[in-house]
Amino acid sequence: MSVSRAAVLNMTSMAGSITNTGFVFTEDLAVPSYKISKAALNMAMRVAAANAKEKGILVVMMCPGWVKTDMGGRDRGVLEPEESITAMINTLSTLDDTHHGVFMDREGIPYPF
Repeated sequence: MSVSRAAVLNMTSMAGSITNTGFVFTEDLAVPSYKISKAALNMAMRVAAANAKEKGILVVMMCPGWVKTDMGGRDRGVLEPEESITAMINTLSTLDDTHHGVFMDREGIPYPF
């Protein structure tokens, strides 16, 4: 992968989707601080994306998926770290201006804010 421009990649979570709050990640309502912080990150980066666009800096928010880590739960996660990382790296090489300011999964599929 060769990089031809500056980019900012933010690790976010699908749990930060305001649209899906209480519908998709209902168990996360018991730990609202995580959801709130990810929603705030997404908003902050959407604003930063608007300001960075004219400078040619790509800004995206990407969810790595539910990864088997200490935080994600080694027994509850569905992805091995290597699977998540490989998918994100592969996706990064395909991003262009149409992805600027987008909240997406590790495969580049847009997700609602």
